[in-house]
Amino acid sequence: MKILIVLSHLMTKDCVLEVESVARANLAIEKFSTNEYDRLITTGWAYRDDCETAIADVVKKHILDNSSIKESSITSITKSRDTVGDAFYCLEFVNNMKITKLHVVTSDYHMNRTKIVFNHIFNNSVPIEVFGANTLFSADPSVANHENQSLHAFFQTFKGVDFASRKEIFTAMVENHPFYNGKVFAKVSRRVIGLYDSHNGANSDNLRSLQKGEGKCNSLGYTLKGQ
Repeated sequence: MKILIVLSHLMTKDCVLEVESVARANLAIEKFSTNEYDRLITTGWAYRDDCETAIADVVKKHILDNSSIKESSITSITKSRDTVGDAFYCLEFVNNMKITKLHVVTSDYHMNRTKIVFNHIFNNSVPIEVFGANTLFSADPSVANHENQSLHAFFQTFKGVDFASRKEIFTAMVENHPFYNGKVFAKVSRRVIGLYDSHNGANSDNLRSLQKGEGKCNSLGYTLKGQ
């Protein structure tokens, strides 16, 4: 099976995708419309405290409204809160599938970190290629610094983890990652492992952000909702 994943960025309280999210979604439409892929995955939780809808579902709606892609071809994964979660919950979803191609759409400045994170989480088990939507930030030193901080935090979070074990990955994520262990957002239940509920966007977890700061690195190193 050939999979295309599009990572979400930001949206308004009225569920309107911001420029970067639109650029990513449109690039995903362009790629998927070549008929190279079997499934399109959108990612991202209901991260705003003033909006009930998961951004994965908003991206999915944008794709359906602006293309001829069938709804049955798209899966929304609404549990992920950052790039690490995107990779892990996608791994959970495709775990029992025979994947021959896995491509990821993000922003140009985020391509390197995305490839590193996905290669680690997937334990180099499938060739991963990353495509970047054009932005104004590809040569911005402050954005590059945020990316490096988040990558450093990733390696600290998963230090010593055997990436061949989904259980070890998940345990490290819910114990060490501030977006999943309760330090920044509501703590994720450890019962999630192995029980991923795939759906087409009808059932988000509706957890809410406990602090603001979208798109900037917090003191713990990870990027707050600006994947």
